[in-house]
Amino acid sequence: MNNHSDPKDSVAWDIRHWIRIPALNHQADAITINNALANLPGILQVQVYLERKKIRVEYDQTKVDFLLLKNQLEAVGFPLSDSWWWRRKWSWFQYLDVNARENANAPAPPCCSNPKGINAASRRQR
Repeated sequence: MNNHSDPKDSVAWDIRHWIRIPALNHQADAITINNALANLPGILQVQVYLERKKIRVEYDQTKVDFLLLKNQLEAVGFPLSDSWWWRRKWSWFQYLDVNARENANAPAPPCCSNPKGINAASRRQR
């Protein structure tokens, strides 16, 4: 699935990850995985590499996070690799997604020539 026609169309909150799936063996597995992930909101692209037992997923971090991808894959019978290294990567991916979502929803910072938000509470008390 590919919703981007041009790489320049990607936005700041789009991210791509390689995900190792040991149970990925057949073309039917690839179709199942693609269908399971493609229906999630925010998924932009899913590429399956059978020979490497990996998928490459591109998604919008403001709409979906890595934990949701992991849970969706496990729900259709494809748990992720459970090695020490991959568990660390999962944690890192989830941290990046949560951080990106918080940054995307944060109010705009004040500018040096327009400090609206600076000390707003103390100005109201005067």
